[in-house]
Amino acid sequence: MLRVAYLTVYNGIGLVGWTYILSQMITIISTGRYTKLWKEQGTTILAVQSLAVMEILHALIGLVRSPIARTFPQVFSRIWIVWVVFDSLYTHPYTPFNAGGCESLEDPLCTEEMMYQIGVMTVMAWCYAEIIRYSYYIFYTFDPKWVPKPLNFLRYSAFIVLYPVGITGELLCCFLTLPLIKKGLCAPLGGFGKGCPDQMENYMYLYMLMYIPAFPFLYFGMLGERKKRLFPRRVPKLQGVVFPETKPGERSTSNTGREIFAKAVEAVDPAAAAKVRKEKNWRFGYIKHVVDHLVTCAKSEKAALTIAQAGLDCMYNSFDFITEEGKTLKFGEALKTITDKKFSTHTIKGQAKPKAKFEISVPYKCFHTGKDHGELKGLELIAQVDKWVEHGTIEPDCGDAIKKVVQNPQFCDLRNEYFVLLGTTSAMGPFLVLKELGANIIAIDLDRPMIWKKIIETVNDSCATVTFPIKEPYKGQSGEELYQIAGCNLMNDVPYICTWLKDVVPKTCGGKAVTVGGYAYLDGELHVRVNLACDAIMNSVIESYGANKVRLANLATPTDVYLVGKDTHEACVTNLKQAPLWQKAFQALLLGKRLIPNALKPIKADDGSEVYHINGLIPEQGPNYALSKRLQQWRAVLARAKGVTVSMNIAPASATASVVSNKTFALVYGGMHVFKPMEIFYQEVSNSVMAALMLHDIMNPMSPASPGYKLQNPFHLLIQSAFHGGSMRCLYQTKSVGEVAALVSLWIKYSVFITITLLSVITGFWMRAM
Repeated sequence: MLRVAYLTVYNGIGLVGWTYILSQMITIISTGRYTKLWKEQGTTILAVQSLAVMEILHALIGLVRSPIARTFPQVFSRIWIVWVVFDSLYTHPYTPFNAGGCESLEDPLCTEEMMYQIGVMTVMAWCYAEIIRYSYYIFYTFDPKWVPKPLNFLRYSAFIVLYPVGITGELLCCFLTLPLIKKGLCAPLGGFGKGCPDQMENYMYLYMLMYIPAFPFLYFGMLGERKKRLFPRRVPKLQGVVFPETKPGERSTSNTGREIFAKAVEAVDPAAAAKVRKEKNWRFGYIKHVVDHLVTCAKSEKAALTIAQAGLDCMYNSFDFITEEGKTLKFGEALKTITDKKFSTHTIKGQAKPKAKFEISVPYKCFHTGKDHGELKGLELIAQVDKWVEHGTIEPDCGDAIKKVVQNPQFCDLRNEYFVLLGTTSAMGPFLVLKELGANIIAIDLDRPMIWKKIIETVNDSCATVTFPIKEPYKGQSGEELYQIAGCNLMNDVPYICTWLKDVVPKTCGGKAVTVGGYAYLDGELHVRVNLACDAIMNSVIESYGANKVRLANLATPTDVYLVGKDTHEACVTNLKQAPLWQKAFQALLLGKRLIPNALKPIKADDGSEVYHINGLIPEQGPNYALSKRLQQWRAVLARAKGVTVSMNIAPASATASVVSNKTFALVYGGMHVFKPMEIFYQEVSNSVMAALMLHDIMNPMSPASPGYKLQNPFHLLIQSAFHGGSMRCLYQTKSVGEVAALVSLWIKYSVFITITLLSVITGFWMRAM
């Protein structure tokens, strides 16, 4: 309630301030007193606009969900205009627009009304934009549903005109200031500065150039928001694995997720289950319950396995499956009753000759320095792995695992190894690595011709083999005709895929071990649905082919909550003690809302031992992502307890094409390296190292993935051989460094502008207070 009260007051002040300025601007325009703008309203505009600096702080400490990458440039550009540009223009009015020309700045002809009109136009655009924005936020802060439809339309439509008008005015004002700067006639800092700072003209040019990348970023970002808010995509007809109905006509993901977590912990800790059910705002309150879930699992092996089984049972018993005909069944029932054969099979063997030597190679290019280390193999790769271990970027046992694969080339000859890849062409999947090593791949991916063209052509150019489902019997189809009938839909076809694999796996593998990997990824609630489908397929292969002949593979995320070893915990403590002074200053300034220490108080297990954990969950990823990852973890610990080898290694934050195309993520990634020992990796690095770790897990009988390897707790499986990119040994929690990392990235790009603007604001307020 304090947050709502504060934001309501803040937004109310902003609304009143800009409404007052608008009323005065209307008076100025109606009376033609353009030249009086700054003399009459300068102090008010300075105060109201400078208040917006608080919005950067709001985004930094998580008080609002506005991305810092969008908030910062908007506020910064306005601050520059009011504190640096407007004061100069209205103290020494001058314009190049005068048709009669002028000899000197002292010539009265050099003062023109057009210049004043540009200033008025700019402020008017600001007024309308801010009145709409603050009005919207007042309603939205209480409840998004309270926002009136006309106001919602204006919020996501008025900017189409107001942004270009405002930015055009800002740029023209900057342009008009340049002749003054050349003559040394500046009046920055609210009129209290004297003369022009050194290099001021260059700073102004740099500032104007900043609009080239900034305007498209902000404008097209808002266009994207407009499309999402005003014209949401039609929800496709529900089919396949779907969330259950929570009440007639509604399938609430929040209510379902909350109940699954409650059911999972209820058998072990009824009090914890009650707390989960009392959580009203599951979307933003889920994190503490996910952490409590792990704390309860850490109590004992029995607790961990009981919770995992209860969680899976709840999902299978509650989720629905809608058939193509529209019939709704419970998911568990659908898997038992739908046994029809829908798919035929086709196999393609690559045309390339086997390599003389199969080995793992890692194309390593450092993300933050841009240095390309080339294709690392053998001793070069071992040396780089040692550097990562020494820096804390990966766990020591992860380094040992990669080196063991390098030192044992037989691990990389996969001509007699078999893999089922669910989501074959997933960006983070091992498909490209496996085909280079000659693997026998059973590929399951969407029934889209472009996907199968890529898979088939890629395999044809290798010595690998690919087997895949087709929708009709094979009769010599090839090329586009084959691409059209290949593939299936994991969510919609899961019972049919299970039936198909029951027949294909024994025939293809001939009794040899098979590794089933789940790599499908979708956003939001679709991620839960597709992963439940993958889980059902994995479990079906285990039951039909035998636990002793099946190995499971998945990728864990660094942005989750995990049990860790004591050495990892102590590394977090040490790194915190050695934090740079500026990070400690930021931590104090942000009142502990950001840069939160990574090291947490140990958990007391039932046997009296201490169990350490870290919380890397990021609220923005949402409860559906957390539920999907719990599903994978529950299956991993239960399958391993039943004798299945399970490879589920933590992958690093990776700069995939989809991630770095998002400007906010790109900014955050650009500054992460300042938090020791964080490192962002390109997708190609992640693909290679994660494939190497999987090979170690399935080829080395002494690996932690083996069910014979003793773990302190079943959930310790997830920290074994973790290539976490430094997140688990970082001094701060991952969720608490994003905004600061984005600021670091912005500082690297715009340090000159930021320094001048901050000095202008601080000095200006200080001088006015004197």
